[in-house]
Amino acid sequence: MFGPFERAVAGRYLRARRGERFVSIIAIFSLIGIALGVATLIIVMAVMNGFQADLMGRILGLNGDLTVYGSGRTISAYETAAEKVRKVPGVVGATPMIEGQVLLSVVGIIPVLSCMV
Repeated sequence: MFGPFERAVAGRYLRARRGERFVSIIAIFSLIGIALGVATLIIVMAVMNGFQADLMGRILGLNGDLTVYGSGRTISAYETAAEKVRKVPGVVGATPMIEGQVLLSVVGIIPVLSCMV
């Protein structure tokens, strides 16, 4: 995995000379700190990757496999488009949806919902 050159460089900086024992201790602590930091980063990324896969599975379980959008505008005859999709072999179901931005703000106890579509 490591060649002779890499081993020589690592040995040179990790071995202590006569009057430089303190520098060697600092180098070893630095090496351990970097190793712990990299190990922590790898573990966190692995956990987040698993969490992302679980989250995407849950989201995709709610959403369909295909989404049809109008090019630059909204689809006015959405029911006929949904009917065309339903007639495709292998399609189990098609449901028209409105997608847009929503802002929810709570004032006191009563939530106020404003919707921009």
